[in-house]
Amino acid sequence: MHAVLAALLASASLHALAAPNDNCQMQISNTVIDYGQVTRAELLGRQVSPTAFALGKQTMTLSVNCRQPALMTIYFRGAAGDGNAYRFGNAGNFALNLSLAQLDGKRVKLGNVSVTGQQPDNMAETAVLSPGIGIVPVQDERTVKGSSFSVQVEIDTKVSGTASRVADRTTWRSSGSFELVEN
Repeated sequence: MHAVLAALLASASLHALAAPNDNCQMQISNTVIDYGQVTRAELLGRQVSPTAFALGKQTMTLSVNCRQPALMTIYFRGAAGDGNAYRFGNAGNFALNLSLAQLDGKRVKLGNVSVTGQQPDNMAETAVLSPGIGIVPVQDERTVKGSSFSVQVEIDTKVSGTASRVADRTTWRSSGSFELVEN
């Protein structure tokens, strides 16, 4: 008998810090990521380290539209996991990797900030959205205002080998929310 593992990562509650009639509104292309049912035998074929198995990578697009240009900072609020990742049930972690950022139709880099309004560091074409760290659009080493911002979010989920040993159907879940701060 094969134990079946059902894995579900839900990013169900999107909200901005301010009231709904604010200048900017945030949307995400897919609020639920479902990895489906996976057997332990299938996981064994996805081993990425001696103690971890990959569930795979899923992508979504996050977009922000503002009536008036604004400086935007995006955070993800979820239970912190190991390193730069978020907790995935009791079984593992997921990382949020951002890329292909555009501000008002032009490619921009992404910078990391630990406090909204600070000068960003680690400016690059891609960024990891870590617990407690925000990302901002950057051009010429400076944060930039804009009316329309979009970024691709890749969710990379891994589970531990010990947690994958289950006797019966088990569901792994995690949730969190993207948060927009205008400044």
